[in-house]
Amino acid sequence: MDFVVSYPKSGNYWIRLVSAAYKKEVSLEELVQLKAGDITELNLMDIDPNRYQSISPIRISDIDLADHVRLRPAVMFLLSREISLLRDRRPLVIQSHHINAQVNDIALWHSEWVDRVVNPVRDPREVCCSHAAHFGNSYEESAQIMNNPRASTGHGGDSGLEWFTSTWSAHVQSWLEVDEFAVHTVRYEDLKANPVGEFYDMFSFLGVSDLSVEAVENAVEQTRFDRLQEAEAEQGAPATAPDQKQFFRSGQTDGWKQELPVEVARKIEEDHGEMMEALRYL
Repeated sequence: MDFVVSYPKSGNYWIRLVSAAYKKEVSLEELVQLKAGDITELNLMDIDPNRYQSISPIRISDIDLADHVRLRPAVMFLLSREISLLRDRRPLVIQSHHINAQVNDIALWHSEWVDRVVNPVRDPREVCCSHAAHFGNSYEESAQIMNNPRASTGHGGDSGLEWFTSTWSAHVQSWLEVDEFAVHTVRYEDLKANPVGEFYDMFSFLGVSDLSVEAVENAVEQTRFDRLQEAEAEQGAPATAPDQKQFFRSGQTDGWKQELPVEVARKIEEDHGEMMEALRYL
């Protein structure tokens, strides 16, 4: 199976949108509202509550992260069977925000169920701005979460299932050091600067057959940020974020310079400076 895995607010959703729009015409209403059944590709995630509940003897809202991880191999088996029926719909990527780590000596990721991983990364100062707006936190609170080794995040439901994210630096480093399976890391900033070229390379990595620049250009055009914003203004926020004022907020790469308080930016640089330098953010 192929996954798109990122620290939250780093381009995961955009990648899944473009993948869903590749070689097919998708309405803006479908793209914005994530209608289950209309676009299967946008509803695939590794913490889907229905799969977990189907194998759990207790309510999944009552399980903790340790139980979640113990059930994960069986859930991945179920997911792989579903994906096997959709092989003709590539590029097909499954959403995740899990760090590549172990919980109670059990690995969250295993080469038995992972073929390839697309790993978008983004300037943590911009992540902080988007994270604060998405979760309704202050900038200071979001910066603290981004430096919390035990941090996790949900997917908008009430199941209690969450992705274990840890710190921004730990998350990024965990995916840069993988050697058990193929990982394609791409900076969000590079995607914004050259979307057609970067998505072409990404789809080539994912093994898309009959790959063409024209098809990539069409997918990118269908999912232009201004079009998504316009559609959201007419239709409301996606079903995954009903309480959020604006899901498609800015998509910027350097908006933090005007938005983020100086002291918060300096704190993020202090917390994550080494990894920021490695990714050319400093």
